[in-house]
Formats: sequence, C-alpha cells, structure tokens
Amino acid sequence: MNLVTHMDNSILSLEKKRNNSGKVKSILIASTLIIGSAAQPAQAALSFTFNYLSPSQGFDDPTSGAARKTALNEAADLLGAYFSNYTANLTYDVKSFSNNTSTLASAGSSMFLIPGSFQQTAVQTKILSNGATDINGATADGTIDWNFFKAWGLTDSVSNSEFDFKSVAIHELLHSFGFSGNGHADGSGLAGKTPGTADTWSIFDQFLTDASGETLVSPGGIFDTSKLAALTGGSGSVLFSGDNAKAANGGFGVNMYAPGTYNEGSSISHLDDNTTAFSQMIMTASVSSGLKARALSAIEIGILKDIGYTQIAAPVPVPASIWFMLSGLVSLLGVSRQRKSV
Repeated sequence: MNLVTHMDNSILSLEKKRNNSGKVKSILIASTLIIGSAAQPAQAALSFTFNYLSPSQGFDDPTSGAARKTALNEAADLLGAYFSNYTANLTYDVKSFSNNTSTLASAGSSMFLIPGSFQQTAVQTKILSNGATDINGATADGTIDWNFFKAWGLTDSVSNSEFDFKSVAIHELLHSFGFSGNGHADGSGLAGKTPGTADTWSIFDQFLTDASGETLVSPGGIFDTSKLAALTGGSGSVLFSGDNAKAANGGFGVNMYAPGTYNEGSSISHLDDNTTAFSQMIMTASVSSGLKARALSAIEIGILKDIGYTQIAAPVPVPASIWFMLSGLVSLLGVSRQRKSV
C-alpha cells in the first residue's frame, strides 16, 4: 500500500514526485468558488482528529498556532457538514513548513496498489464504511503539510494580500477524500506500470473520458494509449463523465484541467479553470489571493456522488438572524462546538 500525498500548489501547478520509499506525492492546486452567502456551519457526523507533528512552528507557533488550528477545525467542519449522513473519525498527521515556493499546502491518503483495479483512499474507505473499515490501522488516515511562509487569512475576513486558509483546506481535504486521479503523462497509473498494461487507478479515474465520451482507462485498469493526446488537448479534451456530474452540468461531461503541457498531479485531477462556468469552483486548478468560496457547487457534489458518496447533501442554511441568536445562547451557556485537536 503506497501513500499518495496530494501536495497542492495553490498558485500555479500540481506535480507528482516519487521518493525512495516508493511513495507517490502529488503537488496539487487549490481553487476558488462562490461562497455560500447564507449558509452557516452545521454539525456533521464526520469528526476530525489532527495530530500536529511540527513542534514550536506552524500550527504550534506560540503566537499564531492556536488561531491556525481553529481555522483548520472550522474548515473541516464546513466540509464535514456535507457528509452528515456518514459517521467516521478521520485522523490526519499534520506538518508545517516555511518555504518561499508556490506550494501552499498538501493533503493525501494511502491507497492499496493492486494492478488492474480502481482503489479508494484510506479516508474514502473509512467514510463510506461509516468507520467500520480502517485500512491504515494505527497509522493516520491522511496527511497534511502546510506552508506558513505565505500570508494566510484565517477567518472569514481575508484581504487581497492573503490566501484564504479555509478554502484551501477544504480543497486539500477533498483530495484525501478521493477527488483526484492517479494518471501520469505517459498513460501510467499509480504504480508506474508500462503504459498499455494494467495499473492501479483511483475511483475518480473510472469516470474520465475523452471528448467523445470514451473512457481513458478500461475496466481492467489499462489506459488507452491512443488517447494520450487528450491529456494535453486543452479545455474539453478530458471530461469527468459520471452520471451525477453530468446531470449537474446540463447533461454534459465536466471539463477537466488538461493544459497543453502536462502538469504532473494537477492535470486531469481538477476541474478546468479555463472553462468560465467552472472558474470559481473549489476544485479548479488554480487559486489567487483574497476571499474565496467555501461551498461546493452542484457539479462538485455530483462528482463526489459518482465516486461513491451517494448520501452527500448540501447543508441546510440557517437564517443569519437565527444563527446569531443561537450563537449568543451558546456563548451564554459556555458550550463549544469546536472539535478538539491533538
């Protein structure tokens, strides 16, 4: 079982790197989306435990660490609210770093290497089994790495010189949920098998097609090498063609990010931000500074349904006046909804 770490470069691109232990790392890109104006946090059946592994820095910084942990918990709650019909505790090992690079953050989850198959991530398996199946055992279900060299807006007030922490966190966590492919530029999958032979793919890869609707990877896990040109064909050359996603997109496949130069880890794992209708969605291939959305679009929800989350649903908005009243009561009673972080 290899650990697939989707490392999300939230400015420019997403790359995949292999380390000496055979693990695969993907540098992905965070995205944007229209923020849900009236929606308020809702209690979800998913819970998150974050194990912070970088003492005295980042999330454990003496000055800013507590606020950063709060922001991560709140982002997880916003995402978890869509999964209120599932019950699972998800554990993540969280590391911090500070490098002047375009990488903002990364998150990932392990997956079995079985050539000729389409695999769920450990996080995905745990959610869909309602916590009954934990393929990682005592090891954390997922990993997160965060770059605090950048300026981050941790609250709902994000300046144009800051990156939206919560939006990026939701994007990254969704990759660990299985919203990502395993493909490489040469047509190989996660294990890097010879193109044209059986390899390991994600559930997400099962629904990728070319513009004519023909699947890129056969049911036996073999990439159709005659379709290599589609991977760099631009907007509309690669589509996510799951039934739920198409229904949310007017009956059409959803354009995936497929720039003329293949971007390892980013290409065909994100919505196409060059398609105007998708450009403000969370799972597109780039993000700029400033306040971004934290709500999933109908298309993104459709994709999540197609990859197995059939019970996902948008949270029911709470009218602002009622929310503020309830918040006041919570404050008076001294009750906290924040999940404890480790």
